[in-house]
Amino acid sequence: MSGDNASDERQLFGDRREEQTLFVASELGVTRIAVAAAQVGQFSLIERCTATDVAADAGTLLVGTDESVLVGTGDGLDSLSFGPAAAVGIDDDWLYAASPNGTVARYDRTLLAQGETPAESIEWETIAEVTGPRRFDGELLAADDGLFRVGSSLESLGLTAVHDVSRAGPFAATASGLYSQQDGEWIPEHDGTATAVVSDGDSAHAVIDSALFEREDGGWQALDLPGESQPRLLAYAGGLSVIFADGSISVAADPETSKDGRGGWRSQALGLREPTGVASADQ
Repeated sequence: MSGDNASDERQLFGDRREEQTLFVASELGVTRIAVAAAQVGQFSLIERCTATDVAADAGTLLVGTDESVLVGTGDGLDSLSFGPAAAVGIDDDWLYAASPNGTVARYDRTLLAQGETPAESIEWETIAEVTGPRRFDGELLAADDGLFRVGSSLESLGLTAVHDVSRAGPFAATASGLYSQQDGEWIPEHDGTATAVVSDGDSAHAVIDSALFEREDGGWQALDLPGESQPRLLAYAGGLSVIFADGSISVAADPETSKDGRGGWRSQALGLREPTGVASADQ
């Protein structure tokens, strides 16, 4: 791994258009990974910290740590002074954070767009409290006591023991199975302990009982994975990327777009300890 000092690695986002960028949070910190043509490219540690979660879009990186929430817009990371965070999220208008004790808050993104120094603009708006916050996807928050939409107030969307959520679908991964929402109702899609889910509207993948599944023709099919480590986190960077419990990554190659014309998995050991979150900057 290169660039393990944040001062030596100031550029957060890739500048080569053919590359997609992933950020992985772990006990080691925040790692930036370049993915191009289903190949794992350069990767480097851009911030040393105990990172609990990460969210990103094309211009902003948000990191939850055991001490604070960090934000980056292309030239390093600054503290937003939220305090310890268990989960963070991003949408077009807001940054979101949830503390380990369940306090949920949001931060107006226009403050960043105006170029104000985050430390001088502590504008977190406390919304409500939940039990056991797990993961955001935009304004949706998965938590032990259910699924919520975060706005000026907290809207309960039902379910319990929610581990992960995808706005596209939408899908919810819970301790009792994987669900999709249809006409305002949650419909069970697959039994088992679902711990991760990702969808872009066309494709959907989930981790259920420590195995990887793909949604196909309205059903879920198990996919073979390389190695024996358990899949933990999912994201799309061009294609599907899987972060494993041992800190490695595997990227699914499409035969039609990969440089060698072959499909299958492209894998790389990253040397990460306890990966806790992954986000694509290209969503």
